[in-house]
Amino acid sequence: MIIRDNTTDKSIFRNIFLFRELALPIEINPKLIIDAGAYTGLSTLYYSRKFPQAKIFAVEPEDSNFKILEKHTVGNPNISRINAGLWHKEAYLQIIDRHTGHWGFMVKEVGSNDKYNVKAITVDSILKQSGLDIIDILKLDIEGSEKELFSQNFSSWLDKTNIIVIELHNKIKPECEATFYAAFNKADWNEYRQGEKVIMIRKNMLKNT
Repeated sequence: MIIRDNTTDKSIFRNIFLFRELALPIEINPKLIIDAGAYTGLSTLYYSRKFPQAKIFAVEPEDSNFKILEKHTVGNPNISRINAGLWHKEAYLQIIDRHTGHWGFMVKEVGSNDKYNVKAITVDSILKQSGLDIIDILKLDIEGSEKELFSQNFSSWLDKTNIIVIELHNKIKPECEATFYAAFNKADWNEYRQGEKVIMIRKNMLKNT
């Protein structure tokens, strides 16, 4: 694995492989995993090793992180890499460096005539690319973009999602948490916590385990 000196890579490695922050409280056999905010692909590698039969789409907007992600995942035919930002619609995105390390890049929407770094991609678009009908695991660590993601155009893909693993960033964008929870019918979901991650699991998944 590639762990860059003087970066936040070591913290990400510890969180995933030592503290098992992405571990689920149930056993599943996923066919489709979307890893949004995949960073350098350490989370993608975790999912690929644990679920080698799953299709995995790794989404990362920032170029230096994405280049490491490519190196980490080359030769894995089950992994598709997407250099884009996850958003609630097709758009142009500018990357903002918050100077909190390589894990802290965020994006904001800009006009098509403005300077932009990457294009946005939607969950619906990734689902269509996959050729599958259900998202078994949607992992989101997107530095505040969850506020936009769960504000608009989410019901079409949320209805087809079984598990969400998310880190909420209220400190970056107020109302991230409130916007996220407002999207859910609590009667249909169970909530768990693992480190900084919130894990939402459909109750019908629990009945099948």
